[in-house]
Amino acid sequence: MKEITARLWDNPKFGTTYGKGQYRRAIYNGTLEVSQPRSKYLVDFEEIETWFHTAKAPVHVGMTQRLDELPVNESGVLMSWIYRYELSNKIPVRGYAALDLNHHRLIIEIEDTDTQIHESWNLAVRSCIARTPGKPTPTLIATNATLLDSPQNPSTNGAFTGVNARALEELTHRVQS
Repeated sequence: MKEITARLWDNPKFGTTYGKGQYRRAIYNGTLEVSQPRSKYLVDFEEIETWFHTAKAPVHVGMTQRLDELPVNESGVLMSWIYRYELSNKIPVRGYAALDLNHHRLIIEIEDTDTQIHESWNLAVRSCIARTPGKPTPTLIATNATLLDSPQNPSTNGAFTGVNARALEELTHRVQS
C-alpha cells in the first residue's frame, strides 16, 4: 500500500456566496499527498447530496451514472471528488474521498491512470494542535506514513477534541435540521 497523507482545513468561506443563489458548500478543504509516485490531490468535503449534484467533470459524472439510486445525506458523513493538482491545474481523476466524522475515518479511493495510482485507503483521522503561532496547521490529519514530510509535522491530541468536537456537534446539528 502506498503512503498517503491527508491534511484537512476548516473552510473559512463555507456558507458565503459567490454569485446570486450560489453558496460555497465545502465544510473542509484539503490535500492528499501520495509519496510514490509523488502526487498531490485536492479535496473539498461537502454533504453527500451536494457532492453528488456537483459532479461536473465527465469522469465524475460517469461515476454518478453507475449508481442505482440517488445518495442521501447521512449525519456526520462528508464526500469529495478528487482532483490531481499539477502545475497549478486541477485535473479530475476517477475516485472519491469520504470523511466519516462519527467514526473518525477517512476513506479514499483513487484510480489515476496518468500516475499509475490505483489504491484505496481507510485511515484514522486525528485533530491537530497548532504549535507555532501564525503558521498554518491543518484542522484534521490522516496518514499511513511513518514520518510526515517537514515543515508540517503537526502534533496530534487524539480525535475530535476541543474546537473540532464543537465543529462535529455543529455539523451534526446542521445536517439534522
